[in-house]
Amino acid sequence: MSLGYYRYIKGRLVVRQRQSPDGDSMRFIADDMTLFQGLPRFAQPSEAGGEESYQLRFQAIDTPELHYGGAEQPHGLESRNGLLEWLGVDPAGWDWTVAPSGFAWETEAAILCDGFEGHGRPIAFVLPRQKIKDGADVKLTKALLGKTYNFHAVANGLAYLGLYSGGLSFDSQTRLIAAYQQAKTARRGIWRLDRSKRFTVSTLDDLGPETGVLVYPKIFRRCVDALRWVGGEFEPGRDLDNFLAARSGEDDQFLVRALHGGQVKTRLSQALEQINNQIRIQVDLNTVEFVSK
Repeated sequence: MSLGYYRYIKGRLVVRQRQSPDGDSMRFIADDMTLFQGLPRFAQPSEAGGEESYQLRFQAIDTPELHYGGAEQPHGLESRNGLLEWLGVDPAGWDWTVAPSGFAWETEAAILCDGFEGHGRPIAFVLPRQKIKDGADVKLTKALLGKTYNFHAVANGLAYLGLYSGGLSFDSQTRLIAAYQQAKTARRGIWRLDRSKRFTVSTLDDLGPETGVLVYPKIFRRCVDALRWVGGEFEPGRDLDNFLAARSGEDDQFLVRALHGGQVKTRLSQALEQINNQIRIQVDLNTVEFVSK
């Protein structure tokens, strides 16, 4: 478990031409880019158009995909637009998934960051600028968590929870899970559409934005990869189960809280059952802790 301390970094969220923001990721330029140095798994920023920036990965949330390998989920635009509205932007003019030529937008914001993930993205809570010294290491209190977009997205049904081992303190994790459960009970946002527990899939159209069902984004990503692996359509002997058996790196490990208070480690392949083209997920993936790769 994390000790719950994060580096407070002021800066700007930015979107430029050919970039593709979604509901849980956006580019960020810090007022002082050196403040990222010294954080665990530090990676250098990328540069485009003379600007150094980072693509953030928003801590603890996972929103419906807008462009995973060219594939898209239901509610992907709605979740992205929810982020824009929280930032004070009217999403009416953002009727695209990739920013058009000449597009340039930015807004002041701040992040709480405690390190980088394996692809070089800072893992961050996003929030309005606070009266906190830039670069200070601060405790993520209940009040501060409540000001973040991450919490807002979970509480309003804009995002699934995507928890990773060591990423959050027990208190923060518990508060986020409670917010998720309340949103699900109230059927807010994605919870009017979600079919992760049991769904049928033969081709990508069964999961697409037009006629498909909405499922947990990690499951969607694994289905997309598996369908491409089998040639576009599941059939007996060539389905998601077979893909996970053949590609062990995609068979995510995660920790499930046990009744006695400990944790049990298992894998995605052990938590799902596929009978013909029907897939059943036997655990609540919003409450497990995935093991970081």
